[in-house]
Amino acid sequence: MGKKSLLRINVSLLLLIVISMFCSCTDGMNIIDGNNNEQINFSVSVPEWKNTDSLSSSKTSRATPIQDASFGADKSFNLIADQNGGVGNYSTLINSQVVTCTNSIWKTSSDYYWSGIANKTINFYAYYPTSIFNLIPHSSAGSTPAFSYTIPDNVTNQIDIMTATSTNVPGNTVVPTSLTFKHIFAAIQFSVGSGGIGSGTISSISIGNVANSGTYTFGSGWSNVTGSKTFTISQSKTITGTSGEDIYSGTYTLMMIPQAINNVTITITYSNGSTLTKAISGTWGAGIVYKYNLSYLPRNFAYTGAVQTYTAPVTGTYKLEVWGAEGSVKGGYSSGTKSLNAGQTIYIYVGGKNSDGSYLNGDGATDIRLNGLIYTPPLAYQGNVNACYYGPYWRNSIGTYQVDATGSGFDKCSFTAYNYSPSHSFTVTNVTKTAYHFTAYINVDIDVSSASYSGIELIVAWDGTKYNVTISNIAISKLSDRIIIGAGYNSSNSTSGVANGTSQEHINSGNGMAKITLLSVP
Repeated sequence: MGKKSLLRINVSLLLLIVISMFCSCTDGMNIIDGNNNEQINFSVSVPEWKNTDSLSSSKTSRATPIQDASFGADKSFNLIADQNGGVGNYSTLINSQVVTCTNSIWKTSSDYYWSGIANKTINFYAYYPTSIFNLIPHSSAGSTPAFSYTIPDNVTNQIDIMTATSTNVPGNTVVPTSLTFKHIFAAIQFSVGSGGIGSGTISSISIGNVANSGTYTFGSGWSNVTGSKTFTISQSKTITGTSGEDIYSGTYTLMMIPQAINNVTITITYSNGSTLTKAISGTWGAGIVYKYNLSYLPRNFAYTGAVQTYTAPVTGTYKLEVWGAEGSVKGGYSSGTKSLNAGQTIYIYVGGKNSDGSYLNGDGATDIRLNGLIYTPPLAYQGNVNACYYGPYWRNSIGTYQVDATGSGFDKCSFTAYNYSPSHSFTVTNVTKTAYHFTAYINVDIDVSSASYSGIELIVAWDGTKYNVTISNIAISKLSDRIIIGAGYNSSNSTSGVANGTSQEHINSGNGMAKITLLSVP
């Protein structure tokens, strides 16, 4: 099966071949005579779960899936046997009697013998564990046993049920009857995928909504599968988040009814209440372990010419990395860590190559900011502008603001800024422009955040005369909100807003880029 993702979390379903192994009770049985006929006894085999790479046969509590190695002479199972009288009239010979391995022979506690007549065939139906005998009433001889079952809510109460069917066995049989058990459930386990996941303590993983009830018929499988239930494994588990690390298996294996799943949701909950979720689809088959390898992959941001955003899925520590665009020199690199709250949005400004005045960061720098789009003018302020482009107006505190816009006609324009009432001019610097893009810095030296000020206004004009200017998109941000910067020459404060900051100069060719990685969840 292919890889899938969980909030970009990779999900791998690995299937290995099934291997049928005989249990420790001897395959070759001794034959015991009784009334010149052979005693009924059995050879028993239990196939391994497909993809049992992380199952532990040393665990014996309820939910550890039974394998060939753990289904030994110490185990027992129940048996139903219906005998054909020779003309299609059946009687129940054995009704849910326990079969054990005694003196290297699998047999019932009471002795039963073959009739010695070939057409007096017997149908055998075996099931494990013996504790479910009350679920399988058999009142109609000759009919195939079936039972209704609902998966228990608590994972530690979910048992590994196995059945075996051998029908129309001739009545003159002289060898042990072969019973090959099959697991009737799909087993669901979780581990860390190849992309890793944030370290921390996982308090639970849930999966739902899935069908939880159905009817099982010996020899043919499940029918009437219904219900919609979310199952949760609630067990504190501290992980490092490295690839291949086990999260929940063994005793905490979910035993699910085989079914087709459509947009079933997996939810990982950390101890701080933060969650990662992903909807998955596929088919669960009986006797197969579906190991979901969970990853939260780093997020990469390439140059797009627009502000990009990232919303933290969980409260945790994130690694931020930025690469500046190549200009007269190669772009620089900065990295550091930052604590973000679940739902918090940060803003990524990726620089364009050659400082070409592209929409964002025309100077080629790439940075990440805590606050991004302070003000985006409504459409009424955008579009074709004859004469001068007045606006946008916005109120804010002292600081340097970056304005980025796309449109047309900028190559012939000049840029000024002021507060109209009361009148106050602001200096515009670092203007980078082409016909279609511009970036400019406005140095706001007075606090114009109150309603007594008309607000900051940027004027785009061609020497104060008429010129057709088209404004299609505008973004404004405050430079002091930058927490990490990657440029051609990294300044001393290029990592001032992050912990564990490091910087390098002149290492990146082409456009800038950024990367955000979840490291840990407290």
